[in-house]
Amino acid sequence: MRLTRSFTNLMCCLIAAALTVSGPWSTAQSPAGQRSPRQKSPTTAAPLVDAKHTKTDLPDPPEDPALEAFGIYEATAPRAAESAPLATSLPLQLEPGQRIALVGNTLFDRAQHYGHFETLLHQAFPQLQLVVRNLSWSADAIDVQPRPENFADLDQHLTHEKADVILAAFGFNESFAGEPGLAAFRQRLGSFLDQLRSRAYNGDSSPQVVLVSPIANEDLPHVPAGQLNNPRIEMYVEAMREVAAQRQVGFVDMYTPTRAAMTAAAEPLTINGIHLTEQGYQLLSDELFAQMFQQPPPELDSQLRQLVVDKNAQYFRRYRPANTFYYTGGRRKSYGYLDFLPAMRNFDLMVANREAAIWRAAQGQPLSAVDDSQIPPLPPTRHSLGANPWLSAADELAEFDIDPRFEVNLFAGEEQFPEIAAPIQMRWDARGRLWVSCSTTYPHVY
Repeated sequence: MRLTRSFTNLMCCLIAAALTVSGPWSTAQSPAGQRSPRQKSPTTAAPLVDAKHTKTDLPDPPEDPALEAFGIYEATAPRAAESAPLATSLPLQLEPGQRIALVGNTLFDRAQHYGHFETLLHQAFPQLQLVVRNLSWSADAIDVQPRPENFADLDQHLTHEKADVILAAFGFNESFAGEPGLAAFRQRLGSFLDQLRSRAYNGDSSPQVVLVSPIANEDLPHVPAGQLNNPRIEMYVEAMREVAAQRQVGFVDMYTPTRAAMTAAAEPLTINGIHLTEQGYQLLSDELFAQMFQQPPPELDSQLRQLVVDKNAQYFRRYRPANTFYYTGGRRKSYGYLDFLPAMRNFDLMVANREAAIWRAAQGQPLSAVDDSQIPPLPPTRHSLGANPWLSAADELAEFDIDPRFEVNLFAGEEQFPEIAAPIQMRWDARGRLWVSCSTTYPHVY
């Protein structure tokens, strides 16, 4: 656990830059009272000899072409072929091994952290060994879904996941267009559903599609979200119901039951009038299950739910790694030692291990710890750059060439604060405190 040399230098330089100095580097007053321009001492450029510009003698490890299969890129990921649309009616009929994709906005995005609905699916249909993938993304709308550079779009990810059933939760973000936006919303939603219904994401046939409406908003002290938003949401829910009937897709009304529950609840069901609490997600999951399958949901198995949440966490790290610039973006090729693909492979294996444990537990087998012992180690990485030797603060200060008008003092170092490992950013606050953001998992959590 240590600071990088560049970070220590940065701290010292920051302190030095904050000092008031005089002389040719300062801004002086001319005899006429006008400021004279800064004057710099002549300098001679020296060749760079730091570690970044130093090659090692280590040979590059052999590349494994098989790892390319674990990169899902907009430029190369396949898209599904067209297929004749299928009508979807409720109650939904599921088949063994079907793959269910959740797409949409924050309503489904936050659901992955609680896992209620997926747990109910496995409990109700334990022999089907269902696969559930959450592809939702906060703030998504039906036709506005920004992604990082070269990140595969929704259509490509649905193809990669071989989706048989798609649950689509939209409408809340779009509702802010109000009544003037309803006509355009109907058209946009119809086009979006036509796209989903006419693609053989599983390689064989079109998916079953279920459209899920927004929930109601809730009035909280000082946050009248219900009063402000519910009249608009209600209009858009009715539009969604009409478009779903026209396109022959299933429709689940989450607005009506959540509004009733929010009115009757002794405690808030949202954290801010809009986003559900854990209790709120339990309510949503029960209602979603009941409407989709037209039967009461089973009593939730809390231990099985923890397995589901763990699986969702591993899949999220694979689907949406925090630093996509190294996975899909500009540093995908140039920084071999930060290659994401072996980690993506291992996340796939970890998800599969958890899925198998979920199926066993749902079928009544004893719960046991997930076994990841067969996960392969990450391969050797390309050491194209050297490494700086570690120096104590005193030794590093001795290497500084300091202008005699300056004084450099150590503000914070790894010898004083070993917790400061892998620093990536720093800021001063109004009270003179330095806050350092560290990332021991950079560039990705694996």
